[in-house]
Amino acid sequence: MKDIVMEKDQKKVFAKFNDLALGRRDITKHSSKDLPKYSYAVNEFVSVFHPSQMEVVVTKIVEENENTKSFWIKREDGESMPPFQAGSYITLEVHTNGRIYKRPYTISSDTDSLKEYRITIQEEKNGIVSHYMCYDCKENDKFTVYGPFGHFHYSMIRDSSDIICLAGGSGITGVRSMIFDLLKSKKVSSIALVYGTKTVNDILWKKEFDELAKKNKNFKVTYLLSEEKRDDYPYGLMDEELLRSLNLEGKTFFVSGPVAMYQALNEIFIKLDIPNKFIRHEEFRDPLETDEEEIYELTIHQKGNVTVIPCKSSETLVQSMEEGRFSAPVHCTVGVCGYCRSKLLSGTVKTDTSALRKKDVDLKYIHPCVTYPLSDVEIELP
Repeated sequence: MKDIVMEKDQKKVFAKFNDLALGRRDITKHSSKDLPKYSYAVNEFVSVFHPSQMEVVVTKIVEENENTKSFWIKREDGESMPPFQAGSYITLEVHTNGRIYKRPYTISSDTDSLKEYRITIQEEKNGIVSHYMCYDCKENDKFTVYGPFGHFHYSMIRDSSDIICLAGGSGITGVRSMIFDLLKSKKVSSIALVYGTKTVNDILWKKEFDELAKKNKNFKVTYLLSEEKRDDYPYGLMDEELLRSLNLEGKTFFVSGPVAMYQALNEIFIKLDIPNKFIRHEEFRDPLETDEEEIYELTIHQKGNVTVIPCKSSETLVQSMEEGRFSAPVHCTVGVCGYCRSKLLSGTVKTDTSALRKKDVDLKYIHPCVTYPLSDVEIELP
C-alpha cells in the first residue's frame, strides 16, 4: 500500500514538471528574438581591470644594450593600462611575414605607472618575434596585447618578509618590477638580488639597482659575470658557495632566468634542504633539440571547422600553427597558463605535462605550446 502511495506522489511530481516544461516552451515560442541588453557592474569592473585584449601603440623605444630594447606601450583608446602584480606578463601579438605570432613578455615597469607599460625584449637566437621587435619595430607601431597574466609574484600570506631574487639574463625584467614594488610598498623586510649576466655590458638597469642599494639598507645587489673576468665583479655561475653566503634561513626565493640556471639551482636547493614551498619560478622553456626533423600532418578541429597543416617534429604544435598561418590560442607559450589546453584525438606526441592535472593527462589533454609531434596528430582546440 505504501509503494502505491509513493508511486502516485511521483506521478504528481512528474506531471507538475511536465506542465512547467510545456509552459516554458510556450513562453519561449512567443518571446522576442532580440536578446536583452544588460549591463552588470561586476562585468564593467572586470572589463576595466582585466580586458580580454587591448589595442596599443608604441610610444618610446630605448636601447638598453646591443641586443636588448625596452618598449613603452599605451592604449589607443586613451584609457589606463590594467593594474598588475609585479612579475606579471602580457602576450604580444605580432603580424610579420604574413603570419601571426603571440609571445609573452614580462612587464618591467612599476606597478603604479599605469599610463604606459614597459616591456623589455632581448633578441633570441632564431627568435622571429624578438628579432622583429628589436630591428623592425618603430615608435607609433600598433599591436594587440592580452593580459596581464602570471603567477610569479610576491604574496604576504604565503612568502617570507625576507626574500632572495636569483635572476639570469633577461630574467631580470619581472624581478626588477617586483623589487621596486616591494621596497616602495614596504611589504618586505629585506631583499637580496643576485643578478647573473655574461658581461658587464649585459647588466640591465645597473645604475637603478646601485642607487637603490645606496638609498635602502634593506636591499643588496650582487652582479655575477660568467664570461668576463674583472677584479671588481665575482666570476662564474650561481653555485652552492654563493647561496650559502646569503644567509638562507627563513627566506623565500624568486628565480627567473634560463632553464639551465633553473636546473643547476634546483640541485643546489636539494643539497641545502630548501623545500619547494619556499621557491618561486618564472617559467621558461628551451626549444627541443633534435638531430633529425620529420614532417607530419596536424589536423585541427575548432568550432566545427577542420584545418590541416604540416607540422615538424622540431617545433611545437603552436609553432606549426603559426607557420601554417593559423591563429593559435596561446598566452604563456610555456605550458603553464592552460589557455591552449586541447584534446588529443589521435597521434603520438612528446609533451611537457608538468602543468597538467593527472586527470587531464588520463583524458589525453595537452598544451600545444609545449607539445611536439612524433606522428600525424589530430587535436581539438578550445
